[in-house]
Amino acid sequence: MLNILGMILTLAASSALGLYMSSLGTFRKQNLLEIKKALLILKSEIEYTAAPLPEAMSNIASRTAKPISRLFYDFSQNLKDNPKGETAYQLWLSSIDDNKKSAFLKEEDWEVVSAFGKTLGYLDKQMQVDSIQFTMEYLDAQISQLQENNNKTQKMYRSLGVIGGVLLLVVFW
Repeated sequence: MLNILGMILTLAASSALGLYMSSLGTFRKQNLLEIKKALLILKSEIEYTAAPLPEAMSNIASRTAKPISRLFYDFSQNLKDNPKGETAYQLWLSSIDDNKKSAFLKEEDWEVVSAFGKTLGYLDKQMQVDSIQFTMEYLDAQISQLQENNNKTQKMYRSLGVIGGVLLLVVFW
């Protein structure tokens, strides 16, 4: 009886791992969509309201979902409470470092988001809008690539989870 319970738990755990691995692409896609949403809000803030950067970032944080909202909230707070006199880019990088682990983004995604931070507060209105547009084009490319590959990889990881569990059962029992 204990052997059967162990077999069931092994198979369930490996299947759950396969399901988790298959969901990583979906989680990354959701995070990229939230960043794109945040950039669209920032673009409208720059073009139409001309709100100060801390206020714009706070507004973005209130209109996006976690964990991306936390990134913008932290950045907004860092801009408001800046006793060391750091640049906006340094504060942006600090906010990214604080929130990197809570998001499902790859290192290449973070590099583009970090590079976007170089333009915050330093360029004129049109150049900032162009920078946002460039970043959104990258996000669009990554999102479309994820959509193409998601079905294939999801099926593969789910199957590998079940097959890996069956293999473990065969090897150990």
